[in-house]
Amino acid sequence: MEEGTKLILSVLWLSIMGMLLLFSVGRLVRLRPQKLRRLFLLFSCGLLGGMVIFISDWQNIVPTFLIFLAAVWTGCDGSRIKRLTVGLMVASTVFSFNALVDNGTEFGGFVVILLKLCFCLGFCVVIWKYGPERDFELSPKMWKLLLLLSLPPVGIVFSLILLSDPKVYELSVQYLVLLLLSLFAFVGLLWTMVVLAKQQKLEAEAVMAAQNARYYQSMEQQHFEIRRLKHDMANHLQTALALPEEQKNAYLRGLLESTENTRTLKYCGDNTVNIILSAKEAAMKQKEIDFHVLADIPDPLPMKKTDICAVFGNALDNAMEAVEKLPAEQRRVSLEARMGRGLLAVSIRNPGNLSECSMKEERRKELPVTTKTDRSVHGFGLPSIRAALGRYSGTMEIRQEGEEVCLFLYCHIKSENLS
Repeated sequence: MEEGTKLILSVLWLSIMGMLLLFSVGRLVRLRPQKLRRLFLLFSCGLLGGMVIFISDWQNIVPTFLIFLAAVWTGCDGSRIKRLTVGLMVASTVFSFNALVDNGTEFGGFVVILLKLCFCLGFCVVIWKYGPERDFELSPKMWKLLLLLSLPPVGIVFSLILLSDPKVYELSVQYLVLLLLSLFAFVGLLWTMVVLAKQQKLEAEAVMAAQNARYYQSMEQQHFEIRRLKHDMANHLQTALALPEEQKNAYLRGLLESTENTRTLKYCGDNTVNIILSAKEAAMKQKEIDFHVLADIPDPLPMKKTDICAVFGNALDNAMEAVEKLPAEQRRVSLEARMGRGLLAVSIRNPGNLSECSMKEERRKELPVTTKTDRSVHGFGLPSIRAALGRYSGTMEIRQEGEEVCLFLYCHIKSENLS
């Protein structure tokens, strides 16, 4: 009975440690949804947290290290270097603490277990409270930098454990200091990760803002050309009246064709929306796309013009790109926008199918998988929409509705949003 109780307690505290470390790993790198992969990762996390690490003991640290890295590799998403870096960071930190407790204390087994449980809990709390934002991402160069910075603490731990004199059973002052340095190196790595993530986010936001500003400037330039053309209309008419009859008709037809693609239609009460929709209708007409608009926006939107361009322009660009590959009879895009009671709701539909992978990614608040051949140019359409909506407490959703793809977005708009 006593042995059975010990076994149950051992499984219990190993499971708790495993869950805490699993939450910690999941905060730094996204976990894959497959249950078997997660169970394997949970087992490896429990093994890592509860493993006894003695000096000169190869039999515990090496297999545990390899099993944990394999579990992170197979149970987590992300690039290879990201998974490897996170695995090394977590493993070296936990090994450092276990080596300190198992070799530097004279407490009984229950106290050691309690210390390890408290460490796993504190480790989890630190990552969740002070770590980077959830689902953060870094460039490959930044992950390489973090990987290089994580190698020294890993090297310290393995050197002390594997290269020490087998006759030494207690920690010397030098060993104690080195293990503490390896343990607290995680704080520096986590801080570096947070700083790099914030820096990359700021750079991405700056690129999005610059792109939206250029987009708005191009719309303004087009609107200026329209105003200039209207201003010159009297001169054109006078010129046409002075031409002979056989030249007059040709001149007027050319004038009509030149103004067809630059006219501004009045869809709603917001001039910026009208400019964007007019430009997109002209572009869709050239690509033989049937464009339907229902814009119930009676008054100017209390939003920055660059944000309006980001929302409407990028959304319609994505829809156009999706349908221009279809047969001509299937090319259609419909936009419905309504504003009322401080809420702007926009729905854009086009024929198409989201892959199962894309729908899962969107449900997980990520972007759908790009279909562009150059993946490096994918990244500023939907993120720009989401960033603009975020400034007005808004959100977006992509879903499959029958044979159509629907981009639905809404945001709260008030007059003070312009300030």
